[in-house]
Amino acid sequence: MMFSNIYKKGWKVLSLMGLSLFVTTAAYSQYSSQTAYHPNSVKRVFLDEHFSGKDFMILSEEGDFVIEGKVSKAKFWPESGTKTGFADFSEVTQEGSYQVVVGDELLAKVDIDNGQYKKLGKSLLKSFYFARASFELKEAYAGEYARLAGHPDDEVIIHSSAADKNRKEGMIISSPGGWYDAGDYNKYMVNSGISTYTLFHLYDLYEYYFRDIYLNIPESGNGISDLLDETLYNFRWMLSMQDPNDGGVYHKLTSKRFSGMMMPHEDDLKRYVVMKTTSATLDFAATAAKAYRILKDLDGGEMPDAPSVLQQAENAWEWAMKNPEVLYVQPDDIKTGQYKDKELGDEWFWAAAELFAATGEEKYRDFLKKSTVKFSLPQWGRVSTLGLFSLSMQDGMNTPESTVNVERPLLDMADRFLNIYKKSAYKVPLARFPWGSNGELSNIGILFIHAYLLSENTEYLEAADACVGYLMGANPLGQCFVTGFGDKSPVNIHDRRSHADEIAEPIPGLLVGGPTMQARKDCGPENYPGTYPALSYLDEECSYSTNEVAINWNAPAVFLVLALDAIYSKAKQ
Repeated sequence: MMFSNIYKKGWKVLSLMGLSLFVTTAAYSQYSSQTAYHPNSVKRVFLDEHFSGKDFMILSEEGDFVIEGKVSKAKFWPESGTKTGFADFSEVTQEGSYQVVVGDELLAKVDIDNGQYKKLGKSLLKSFYFARASFELKEAYAGEYARLAGHPDDEVIIHSSAADKNRKEGMIISSPGGWYDAGDYNKYMVNSGISTYTLFHLYDLYEYYFRDIYLNIPESGNGISDLLDETLYNFRWMLSMQDPNDGGVYHKLTSKRFSGMMMPHEDDLKRYVVMKTTSATLDFAATAAKAYRILKDLDGGEMPDAPSVLQQAENAWEWAMKNPEVLYVQPDDIKTGQYKDKELGDEWFWAAAELFAATGEEKYRDFLKKSTVKFSLPQWGRVSTLGLFSLSMQDGMNTPESTVNVERPLLDMADRFLNIYKKSAYKVPLARFPWGSNGELSNIGILFIHAYLLSENTEYLEAADACVGYLMGANPLGQCFVTGFGDKSPVNIHDRRSHADEIAEPIPGLLVGGPTMQARKDCGPENYPGTYPALSYLDEECSYSTNEVAINWNAPAVFLVLALDAIYSKAKQ
């Protein structure tokens, strides 16, 4: 390769300004992460099929030759209807700015930065602070996104569906705090369960790493990890959603209908707790048992009392045992999100797993032994695998004599997604694009990380890292899906706060739902850029199907990015 030989001899063709004397800017599309790669990351630039099989070079910002390689043979991806190949420069690990050149064309400029994953992960995590209900966001912590407190939730009404002999219809209770669930201002127990657990579990795995993660929230500097402080803000609300008289847990705290597109403090709709359900109660039991295991090893202070938290978890289990199939039924006068679930075997397994991990009691062990639940990728309505995640950390749980076969189902599931990843033209382990596809991808990344921790097979780590690249722009849309990052990030998100605050840029660190074809009527099918699933995304406020935000999508994204950074940081030591 003549051009390569020139570079190998030390010649420079690019000027310091990145303008080429011989190299022209490519007229073809290229897709890569729009933020810096971690030095340990898998690094790929996806290229138009025009470049299939061609030689490429990586040059320094100053134009020095670094490495050369060959663009992979272009493959067709049925999810996008396009063909792509990629230039892989993962072997470049030195921090700095680089240029990707094929022939005489400059295709991309990329950066490698050891601190980028931490920066991204912290922003994803701080988005939960911006989602606090019943809380004033002061300028010292929120900057231009400062706002008044909304929804004090100290006068919440018992809805008729939640009424019983102890708490009658119309009775007033207090249930302040927590996070707004998504683009609306309601709070849902089922979705809070998996979101809160995910952040607790991240802390549980990498407590050492989070000692130095500073978010600039009001609790910063109190001797407790900022990750834990923020997660406890929502968990305290969850504790208030349990009826102390019987242990049952309300399904949601909500207004009867969605509010208008206004700031939190402007919403004066009455708020209600709606019926107790088995799914909400078991999700609560699981999350509280997980919280107990963390809290029992920490000094009390203003944190929830660990023994009391465990007691609440056990009370929830007992209520569920007496009410094993109370499914959510939307009352006629309630029009907000439902989080309905018809299959509860996964909730039972998760709760039993967490309570067994917390107590070691035989009744939970016996329940796990008898369970015939199937394991699938976690999402709010499929939570059995969360139990496997927690059990995989327990001593003796990965042996033939263990209570549950933890390792095999996790690795088998990870291998299925790893196979999809390997075959995918865009190196993404998605075979479908459901509602919240970006959250689904983030949870696949979490699965890969657990598979890596169990097996030490770095293929899983590579695949997890590739999920970050996709979310940050290495996708056929060339779209970064996190607000405040990249050259092409979401601006017109479906979120009441970002609509009403009169600030041009949305709250940073929010992961939007991502491409799906499940609800294209929200903006009209004709307004979406394509008929292929991977292209069915619209950066418009009307697109609640693809451009809304939600805590159950941000939480796994936080886990994915910061767990990778923790693993990479430890490997560097």
